[in-house]
Amino acid sequence: MIKIVESSNEADTDADRVNPRTRRVREAVLSVAVEVLVEHGAHEVTAARIAEQADVARTTVYRHWPDQRSLLLATIDALTTPHRRTESVGSLAEDVRVALVQLRSRITTHDVRSVFGALATHAAHDEAFSDAQRRFIEQLTQPTRDVLNASQQRGALQADVDCDLEARLLTGPILHQHLAWHDTVTDSVLDLVVRRWLTTHDDP
Repeated sequence: MIKIVESSNEADTDADRVNPRTRRVREAVLSVAVEVLVEHGAHEVTAARIAEQADVARTTVYRHWPDQRSLLLATIDALTTPHRRTESVGSLAEDVRVALVQLRSRITTHDVRSVFGALATHAAHDEAFSDAQRRFIEQLTQPTRDVLNASQQRGALQADVDCDLEARLLTGPILHQHLAWHDTVTDSVLDLVVRRWLTTHDDP
């Protein structure tokens, strides 16, 4: 289940942040916008459609998001769930595999392809979408960075290892398999990624 969270938006006002009714309306609109995005694509995230499905006036949508660009950015940010630190469960190999299994679950449970496609369409021409794309990918891969940082802190991973870079190297093949090739990320794929990575990062 996707959890909707408040995301900062330049159209917000101080009153919006303290008015409970305004916040509830805003959350309801974003919840509908998320459903439309993942079910029908970015081109359907319009003020007219969202207002109709959320049963609010179109002016209510425009008050928070004056154009489709700002509405779509807010919708994408609403998909980002609050991150909870991923705890270590065992050896370096076990921790890495658990993190990749979690990644596989997240990208197959939610329609990540639709979101990523919407971001990719706009990111090349709009810095705000490029930043949103980066935040979205970082949120997906954060658990892998968590286990690498924890392994490094307990001495299971060399101190000079760049955990951010290694997390990208580990998660990159999984994301590419799912997003680019539209192939199933099987257990054998996960095991292969972990084995190859461990050849250069075995427990010291």
